[in-house]
Amino acid sequence: MQALRLVNTEDLIHDEWLEYRKQGIGGSDVAAIVGLSRFKSAYSVYLDKIGELPPLEDNPKMKAGRVLEPVIADWFTEETGIRTQEQKFIFQHPEHKFMLANIDRWIPGENAGLEIKNTSEYCRDDWFEGNTEIIPTEYQLQANHYMAVLNAEKWYVAVLIGGWDFQWRIIERDESLIKNLILIEQDFWESHVQMRVPPSVGSKDTDLINNTYPYSRPESTEISEAYYDHVKRLLDTKVAYNASKEAYEDAKNKIKMLMGDNELAYWQGEKFCSWKSNRAGNRVFKIIGGI
Repeated sequence: MQALRLVNTEDLIHDEWLEYRKQGIGGSDVAAIVGLSRFKSAYSVYLDKIGELPPLEDNPKMKAGRVLEPVIADWFTEETGIRTQEQKFIFQHPEHKFMLANIDRWIPGENAGLEIKNTSEYCRDDWFEGNTEIIPTEYQLQANHYMAVLNAEKWYVAVLIGGWDFQWRIIERDESLIKNLILIEQDFWESHVQMRVPPSVGSKDTDLINNTYPYSRPESTEISEAYYDHVKRLLDTKVAYNASKEAYEDAKNKIKMLMGDNELAYWQGEKFCSWKSNRAGNRVFKIIGGI
């Protein structure tokens, strides 16, 4: 079944594009909804869809992604010989209207698409496990979401690492995964977004919660027995946190004593940690490597 074209994006201003994105779940939302995103939470997606997420200001990293997208697309074609096409539409699943896709490129003649990424050298390990090529989980979920919406057979991912290392991967369509994604996305859309019931919050939501409730009022709330597990977990993790923090400080101070006034320490021939003076004259301790 062919995907629907919800809107032509060529002449849309940015704010209009954002409004259309609120009409459903996009590929970049999926990992957060299933709890597998390193960058955002299901709660942030929920706030975005109901129009209550604080606006994200443009920044140099976002601009770099936009500027380098056509460069990386051309690089992909040069490396693979595979031609790509821009698709200036927001696509919609023909049956599950809450599933949207705003793709980077389409591969004519292959029933496939291309997702383009630009990342830093620090994220190299996201794409390699030793010498083995891997694909971050977020992008596997994103690609299968797109394949569901456009009924595609596979999806390519092209990434520029550190501004110079070009890599590309292929993600094959996973029918079992797609079926599960449809169920999870449908439940999220119908049970949370449409019903205005926020999903459970987590560790990534500190700033969002603080922004939602910036001021206190001289009242109180009674936490019911139904939330016993939450209360117990808070108390248990507080005890564990204090013990862990104390143990960390103990271990750190022992290493500091070994370092003395040296700013670098090596372990088995590799940089292990630093204890450098900053401009304010304070020494800052950082762990660089692991065992």
